[in-house]
Amino acid sequence: MKESVLVIGTGFQHFREYALRGLAQRYRVVLVARSPLEWELPYVAEYREADLQDEAAVLAAAEDLAARNRIVGVVTWDEWLVAQAAEIGARLGVRSMPTGAARSCRDKAMQRARFQEEGVPSARFHLAASVAEAVAAADEIGYPVVVKPRGQAASIAVTIVHSEAELRETFEVVRGAESPSIGDGLVLVEEFLSGPEIAVDSWVLDGRVEPFSISAKRTDYPPFFEEVAHVVGKVLDSGTEAAVRDVVIAANRALGVDRTVTHTELMLTADGPRVVEVNGRLGGDLIPRLAEIAIPGLSIGGVLGAVATGREPDPIPEPDRLVGIRFLYPGADLTFDDIEVPATLADEPWVHEVRRVTEPGTELRLPPRQFLGRAGYVIATGADIAEIDARLLALADSTTVVGEPLGV
Repeated sequence: MKESVLVIGTGFQHFREYALRGLAQRYRVVLVARSPLEWELPYVAEYREADLQDEAAVLAAAEDLAARNRIVGVVTWDEWLVAQAAEIGARLGVRSMPTGAARSCRDKAMQRARFQEEGVPSARFHLAASVAEAVAAADEIGYPVVVKPRGQAASIAVTIVHSEAELRETFEVVRGAESPSIGDGLVLVEEFLSGPEIAVDSWVLDGRVEPFSISAKRTDYPPFFEEVAHVVGKVLDSGTEAAVRDVVIAANRALGVDRTVTHTELMLTADGPRVVEVNGRLGGDLIPRLAEIAIPGLSIGGVLGAVATGREPDPIPEPDRLVGIRFLYPGADLTFDDIEVPATLADEPWVHEVRRVTEPGTELRLPPRQFLGRAGYVIATGADIAEIDARLLALADSTTVVGEPLGV
């Protein structure tokens, strides 16, 4: 019986195909998927359909595949399936992400507590079950504070508030945006960390944490933190990078993550790097794909497959270029039709890719009415971060998101 890696869920083609392709180039892939395969077919040896929100159905599908294949690794790059994939690994007797670590990666408050216990620099925090408790927490921490759901991803509903009045207006909006996986109604109120925000992708195996890619994040639509752009490559000076590396290693070890690729988000404060959160899966927003472009020979799927099966990945070189992505949003709420990019700009040698990611006819709304309401994205290269930022803005400003305006 051939060795196989079990993948739980695949995600959207534009955002995850590179990972599945890289994994399938090195390992035999068996898959539990939501619906009949389409773009995934060339990469998968065998699969089973299951409703990915039905834990019993997913487990049954995984057990059926395990009965027919020798499963040596279990992976997911879907934020909502991290804990479930760990549970499946444990049920199948396949060493994978520890279940406790996976649960911590899905609950930001659990992370904060672990960081506090282990001395990992992070943010002061409180959990609030009511507006009154949130106000008391903010008074103790000091304004501004950040109010966020504990189990969401991509900065959904994460909000900065500067006063009690803003907090009272915001609290129920944030609580209403919580992931169904967290049902106790508690909202995270935490210290506002000021400084540039970065993210670090690392592979983790048997207690060894190896950071290999750093990205600089750009956010917009205040008071929210909608992630609109990222730049990947050599984005930090050597001293800052060394300090970041130490904090990332400590944070991953504090949570006990293993046999995966993690995505650790940090703020570069005046007091040094402080952890925002550790995600127990690949970074989103095509950040790992940007790393593949920036780092010669890198295969994210290959790295993930290696650690999932207990093998040390091949050495990963330093990045030899900078590459950035910016997401395209409508100027106002609309029913989406298409994106239009001037040919003169699209043909520039530094434009790596322009892509539509939303189907025509989809309603797109701006935060807070909708988070991640993106029409497409642009990817560009450049000599330095400032040049990439400027090029991405030029692309975004010149691209028209076409559609029919929506009524209020």
